[in-house]
Amino acid sequence: MSSYYENFIAETENNISAKANDMSKGGLSTAYDNSIYADQRLSKKHLGFALKQNVEELDHLLTSFDNKWQPLNGKKYWFTNYDDLLRGLRTIVWDKNVKSYFIDDKNSYLWSEIGLLSFLKREKVKENEEWPNIQFFEVNKIIADTNQFLILGNENTIKRLNNNVINVFVVGIEQVLKNIDVAELYIKIKKEQRDAEGGRLFPIFYTPSSQNRDILFILDNMRSNVMQYPKQRKALACLHCGRCNEVCPVFQCTGDKAYDNIFSGPIANILLPHLETIDDYKFVSYACTMCGNCEKVCPVSLSLRDMIMENRKFFLEKGHLSFGEKQRVKKLHKTLQNRKKLNKVAILKSLKMRKMTTKELRHSRKLTKFEKQSFNQQYIKKLKETN
Repeated sequence: MSSYYENFIAETENNISAKANDMSKGGLSTAYDNSIYADQRLSKKHLGFALKQNVEELDHLLTSFDNKWQPLNGKKYWFTNYDDLLRGLRTIVWDKNVKSYFIDDKNSYLWSEIGLLSFLKREKVKENEEWPNIQFFEVNKIIADTNQFLILGNENTIKRLNNNVINVFVVGIEQVLKNIDVAELYIKIKKEQRDAEGGRLFPIFYTPSSQNRDILFILDNMRSNVMQYPKQRKALACLHCGRCNEVCPVFQCTGDKAYDNIFSGPIANILLPHLETIDDYKFVSYACTMCGNCEKVCPVSLSLRDMIMENRKFFLEKGHLSFGEKQRVKKLHKTLQNRKKLNKVAILKSLKMRKMTTKELRHSRKLTKFEKQSFNQQYIKKLKETN
């Protein structure tokens, strides 16, 4: 296993230039050369560009992947939501009399999203690492032009993939890459992240086979709903690395519980209202201080603040705010445009804040304490002192 890993990394890092000419049709011919792969900053920049382009071309890439699929690759199913997916999985479990399972990575957010462990427990399918009837693998990316799966597993994954049992692969529709060159950029950035965590990346390009009894489940689960919004849909390019959560001041205070979802933090502030229901999750788009910390650490340079602001604008324009919420937004907007009001003494601003907030909010947490002087007043005072 170690030799496979070392050879794969060597190929990725040393033989990229041989494929550079193949990218000319995709409009990225100038990006894919050795200097890009050698420079981490440029790698991130061009991966971010490529992933955002993939989102814009999502329909085309999925159609291409679907058209190239052959019966020799095994079976493939498309599912609108996780309930449909679990019904399809139940059919397999019953038809094949499945009694035991193995999951390659239990900590994957994808298994939490579809509720896989709970489903297997209800179906009385027991975990058996040594002799499973069925195995589950999260596909990190599907490659549109080769019909391969990219799986970031471990040294044991390849052995598992070659077991003569049913292999079920699950992937979200947004996890599609145009070609192998973008996949190698993706691997390079993920390798940097894994190295920083003290772990080891084991990337596998796997070609599905009917002989191995491979089954692919492709899940929408409201991703296509996000695609309706031209600016917010770029959030689907997220790598789910979790770096934004580590630096977000709001997330550090609230943690995962406030979101009550597998998605949390800055990326959830954008996606959740469209993946779930706007009325139930619109509040998360206001759980942002606009500090920009998330954008500084994002490996693919997502404009998270712009997308959050687009959500807020959309909620206001499309009538998703109650009358009271609209009035508070108008008052806040009027106040922020008035320098005299912003420069009022702290006690008056505190009283104004109490009027604008609900009783529930005031009872659940302490309101912000204002400085005696506003930033504008402090700046003018300091300017006078220096002159």
